[in-house]
Order: sequence, then structure tokens, then C-alpha cells
Amino acid sequence: NAPKETTKPYAPKANPLSNITALEKLDAYAAEKRRVAQRAEASRAANKDALLKKKRAARTAKKAYKKQGKAFYAEVSKQGSVCEDGFMLD
Repeated sequence: NAPKETTKPYAPKANPLSNITALEKLDAYAAEKRRVAQRAEASRAANKDALLKKKRAARTAKKAYKKQGKAFYAEVSKQGSVCEDGFMLD
């Protein structure tokens, strides 16, 4: 047998796990689901700084509130026991 004169070039098979267009040929819904997940991930990355800033502000506000409460408790504790005089109000 003589060798064939022209061989047909072919592209290597694309992996559908790493290539969305190859996945789309197999399952269009799964490909769209992957695209939505990628967009959501990009959105989260874009909003991460704002979210962290908000959480840090809430944490500092909570610390300030607790500090104010502890200061109030310390001031009230200096006044002594309420039951000392048998609840006499002047």
C-alpha cells in the first residue's frame, strides 16, 4: 500500500472541564452555569474592598460601644452598693 498523499489535519480535542466552548457543545446549560459562576466570582472580587471596609467599620463601632459600656459600669461601681442603705432614696 502506498501512503496517502494528503493527511487531514485535525485540532486536538478540547477538554470540557477547562474549556467552556467545548463544554457548551456537550451541555449548554452547564456552560452557562459556569459563566454565571465566573461573573459572580468577578463581582465578589470587585466588591471585596468595600465589604471589608464595612465589616471593619462595624467592628470598630462595636468596640467603641463596648468600651463606653465598660466605662459606664466602672463609674457606677465606684458609687458603691445600692443595697447598702436599704434602698433609701433621698
